[in-house]
Amino acid sequence: MRFSCPGRHQSSRFLTNIGLVFLASCLLLTAGCTGGNRTPAHQNILNVGLLLGSGGLGDKSFNDSAYSGLLAAQKLYNIRFETVDFTANEAKLDALRLFADNNYDLIIVVAYENKTVLETVAAEYPDIHFAAIDFEASGANITSIVYREHEADFLMGVLAAMLTHTKIVGVIGGTDIPAIRRIMAGFEQGALYQDASVRVFKEFAGTFSDSKVGYELAMKKYNEGADVIHNAASKTGLGIIEAARETTRYTTGTSGDQRYLAPGYMVGNRPKKVDTAVLLLIGEVKNGNLTPGTRSLGLKENGIAIGPFDESIVTPAMQQRLNKLKQQIIDGDIVVRSE
Repeated sequence: MRFSCPGRHQSSRFLTNIGLVFLASCLLLTAGCTGGNRTPAHQNILNVGLLLGSGGLGDKSFNDSAYSGLLAAQKLYNIRFETVDFTANEAKLDALRLFADNNYDLIIVVAYENKTVLETVAAEYPDIHFAAIDFEASGANITSIVYREHEADFLMGVLAAMLTHTKIVGVIGGTDIPAIRRIMAGFEQGALYQDASVRVFKEFAGTFSDSKVGYELAMKKYNEGADVIHNAASKTGLGIIEAARETTRYTTGTSGDQRYLAPGYMVGNRPKKVDTAVLLLIGEVKNGNLTPGTRSLGLKENGIAIGPFDESIVTPAMQQRLNKLKQQIIDGDIVVRSE
């Protein structure tokens, strides 16, 4: 686990015996949050636990965005939080149970691959608030936030069709899960909407955490003639970006701003605002109005966005085209299918 308290950040690696980690966290609660940053006793501090998806922190994508949401909530709401790495199911179950046994105010789980673990523990602790981000989970005490990724990825498909010279573009996703299928569906519709003659491929890397796999698959597709690849593979996607740089082809992404990783070749991203979702959930717990059930965030709700883009690649006319189509999707004039 990684542990953080108001005014001071501490961290420790996740151990097999998570009881020892929690003991260390308790010591940090009493000894680490002292001195000039000490929190007044009357101030209610929320305790939040976060289970990460595969790829973990440092993916420069989904997990890092979730962590940014925790840091923002720490500044705004004075929370304490711990994160748990993606690991074996038994260890994840133990970690979530430990959070619940210690009456954490909110336990957040990100990524579809953690669905079963979340539903199992939430059923055991009906009085604890749980949240699922990027997937829908069943449970009377679970708040699920899902995204209409296909709306914004439609626009990324349009952009790819405007940029391509070879008329071959496509998506490399991590694993075969609903969110990735929505991304692929939206991208394909957008590319063909812009140019029906474009050929669109859709490939699964089979992992979200292996950049070497992403690199090899991207090199294969670039060598086969693709000149724009949309990266929906989290940490695996770092290899896609490297392949774009080496081949001097283009890539786009589905996370925060990654242009600095390959200037001139990483065109820009379609960020899914996981940090916003984390901050929203914690704020609702703080205000006492978190409700179970599923909510969907898309372009209209600002749950997803496009850009910023490399302006040396994406011309003002292209950006104007994307903005016009974006508004048409928000207004319902263009309906993007999720599959």
